[in-house]
Amino acid sequence: MDATIAASLLPGFELQLYQAAHRNLADQNNPLRFSNFAYAMRELVRHLLERLAPLDSVIACEWYQNQTSKPNGVTRRQRAYFAVQGGLSDEYVRDILSLETADIHSALVRAIDRLSKFTHIEPEVFGIDQGEIDKLATQTEQAVADLLATISKCRHQITSALWDQVDDAVVFETIRETIGAIDEIATHHCVDEVYVDKVTVTSITHDRVMFRATGMIGAELQWGSNSDIKNDMGAVMSESFPFECHLYSWVTEPDELEVEDDGLQVDTSSWYGRYGEDEA
Repeated sequence: MDATIAASLLPGFELQLYQAAHRNLADQNNPLRFSNFAYAMRELVRHLLERLAPLDSVIACEWYQNQTSKPNGVTRRQRAYFAVQGGLSDEYVRDILSLETADIHSALVRAIDRLSKFTHIEPEVFGIDQGEIDKLATQTEQAVADLLATISKCRHQITSALWDQVDDAVVFETIRETIGAIDEIATHHCVDEVYVDKVTVTSITHDRVMFRATGMIGAELQWGSNSDIKNDMGAVMSESFPFECHLYSWVTEPDELEVEDDGLQVDTSSWYGRYGEDEA
């Protein structure tokens, strides 16, 4: 089994279907083994694309055009496009992210078409030789793995392109908002530094790119008023806390980021672990 494919499938049905497809392929006494493999893999790709590219979401994209004879029809190629880039424009993906996806999408469609041919039992596909089986199975899995790798690469390229904007948005949010979790600890607090150590794209929909940023916030904590501090009746301490921040940008303006409502969350549990009340 291909590790990239297996790691991208949901536990349960999707992974079990992939494992079953390979059990079919391994049954060398069955002349229908590749046909059975082809059917299972075609269905797996269908389920995978339906999960990664829901019909309503694809139709809602600005780039969507009905290329079928059905009302609101969506092609496999369009689902593959959405799985990679959601509602982002081809120009942004090509010019800013430096991704060329056309060949990847074409290879996937060709692979699915080949699988479809083998699901119809005809003399020419019955009991094909081992060399042909190995070739076709490799081509099929490579096409699916390439699509999944491109999805991952697209998200990585977005975070690379927008890291500074994410960092600035998180810093601005810590300055703009009183951080309730820290405010519960001390009379006053002042954020000294914000360090973003990881940014991930959690999803790309027809209209938004969703981000999750994590890192550390360094803050000066103060107990008592400024007068209390001058009179040695208060205290000041510096402390750092981990945070996560959820942000988004519109696909029409990917580099303009906004923090979700209540999207900044600071974890102060370590403080209570060290300085909180004793357990009963």
